[in-house]
Amino acid sequence: MRMRIRWFLSSVSVAGIGLLSACGEAAKPTPGVSGDTITIGVIAPLSDAVAVIGTPITAGMQVYFEALNARGGIGGRYKVNVLVEDQTYANPSTSAQKYQKIKDQVALFGLVLGTDHINTLLPLLAEDSVLVGPATFDSEWVREPFLIPWGSTYQLWAYNALAYYRETAGADKRICAMALATGYGDAGLGGVTMAAEKLGFEVAATVRFKQDDQDFVAPITQLRNARCDAVLLVSLPANTGRVLGTAAQARFAPQWITLSPGWHPAMLESPLRDYMRARLWVSFDGAEWGDTTAPRMAAAMADLQTYRPQQKPDLYFTAGYTMAIATEAVLAKAVELGDLSRGGIVRASEALGAVSFGGLIGDYVYGPADRREPPRATTIFRPDPANATGLSTIRKDYSHPGAAEVTFTRAPR
Repeated sequence: MRMRIRWFLSSVSVAGIGLLSACGEAAKPTPGVSGDTITIGVIAPLSDAVAVIGTPITAGMQVYFEALNARGGIGGRYKVNVLVEDQTYANPSTSAQKYQKIKDQVALFGLVLGTDHINTLLPLLAEDSVLVGPATFDSEWVREPFLIPWGSTYQLWAYNALAYYRETAGADKRICAMALATGYGDAGLGGVTMAAEKLGFEVAATVRFKQDDQDFVAPITQLRNARCDAVLLVSLPANTGRVLGTAAQARFAPQWITLSPGWHPAMLESPLRDYMRARLWVSFDGAEWGDTTAPRMAAAMADLQTYRPQQKPDLYFTAGYTMAIATEAVLAKAVELGDLSRGGIVRASEALGAVSFGGLIGDYVYGPADRREPPRATTIFRPDPANATGLSTIRKDYSHPGAAEVTFTRAPR
């Protein structure tokens, strides 16, 4: 009898603690949740050279939630308000400033752009128990508990693209790399290193450069002297134009392979148009705009026409629209679990299983950070002025067998 009483009292105590915890969280107003509205934050470059990415990716997220609100909102109950702040891409501390400015006004951040910006925020997210959707694809994000990663990773984009190149052009080709001296550049080079180790080749030359570099004669000369057949270029659109312009003038014509942040459809309006069509591939996890075999593509196209008819479709708009699917999934789970507190939203992200992105990118298996499984495939594109986004598909959903063997670890903090 004594044991049964002790068990009963123990159970009551545990339940009581749970109730007190729940009541405590419920009693404390949750930032960003007011009545039937949930406010989420966005921090992206809207006024510097990287605004060519920041503006459409922000529009993509806004359009998704405007369409969702028209259908009833999260769980048919909560409308979503998107609070946007401008950052300076070359200065990651601006994201920390904007985070501090609005963190108490938002339930989570649906989008923060920039690998170095995310690295700057990570200690703050853990301290505040705030979730962020990173508009960047470093493999390290997979195991970060306060991030909502989505899509495959920069490392896998580079790895799969180089594997596909060697498969189609020949395993004897000389591979080189050229990358921004940033965390994004490091991530892309990580894919090159992974490809060299798994596929058994040596990188003939590696060149780094800064975001504001204007003169690329010396690095292009270095790559040409290394007799590179292919160069994995980790860049932003302004860098890509200058690098390829210098290469074209030097009559250096390897197979350039860049990742999605290195591309912008406006480049097809430049004198480099024919050079790029002949010599450039773009690698990322995603569907070609207008590919309605992706079940969610038709909705994305219709929502763009309804809510932002002046916005030209591009891969960044699609990225923002796609990120919003992950944000909605987390918030819908929190509503289902009846807990929109900061802690409740984090727990909701851990309770998610597989989330389908309707073919816009690969499906993602969420859960506790140490069990997440990102998609592994990559689509290889070529510049094509006939497509609205300037890209058409060379190979869809390519995944080298070695991609399945890649493991993800959390970086020491």
